[in-house]
Amino acid sequence: MTGVQTCALPISIRRISGQKNVPERREFIRVGLTGGFGTGKSTAAAIFRELGAYLVDADELARDSLRKGREEYREVISAFGDRILDRDGRIDRKALAAEVFSDAGKLARLNRIIHPGVIREIEKRLKAARETVRIAVIPLLFEAGLESNFDSLIVVTADRETVDQRVAVSRNMSKEEIALRRKAQLPLREKAAKADFIIDNNCSVDEIRAEVRLIMERLSRKYTSPHRGATN
Repeated sequence: MTGVQTCALPISIRRISGQKNVPERREFIRVGLTGGFGTGKSTAAAIFRELGAYLVDADELARDSLRKGREEYREVISAFGDRILDRDGRIDRKALAAEVFSDAGKLARLNRIIHPGVIREIEKRLKAARETVRIAVIPLLFEAGLESNFDSLIVVTADRETVDQRVAVSRNMSKEEIALRRKAQLPLREKAAKADFIIDNNCSVDEIRAEVRLIMERLSRKYTSPHRGATN
């Protein structure tokens, strides 16, 4: 199949309820953005940023936590040995992934090391931000039980064929590696069932941008103060 798959905008934004976490109208909203492995969370996040949202990315914080000299770096080496290090003594993320994604117990151990610091840093950055819409991009948001930390939840979806094609090219991963990553997360349909907003990332970039723009408008109208920026 060739060409760009399109989708109808009224269908791709499937549910806009916000009934799970309805706060008082105030100056800002905390949003959790998640999705399945390779569904295109970063694409949607970049568009939210373009439209004025504040973004903090859990994956970026996790990578930073594994730098040499960090406490998490030392704990990960203690847990998994120096076989996960490259020649310069840095953690080889591909070697670490191979170590943990085939063993649920090892993956849980890694998450216990990394997640607490990442969650603290997310909270710190969301509180310090100045933007009205403040979004945390967290791949394992539901798996980590963080949904109650946010006023609204966005899930980015894409069909398996689309994900497999994208990830095979962008990350040079085999079907087996993709399957292991997918197995480590909740099924995408379960994530989508918990969402306030669903972004269909089988679409073209222009259609995704239209989806994101509509979500931004509805978030601002539903949650934030209509008097923001007013002067006496």
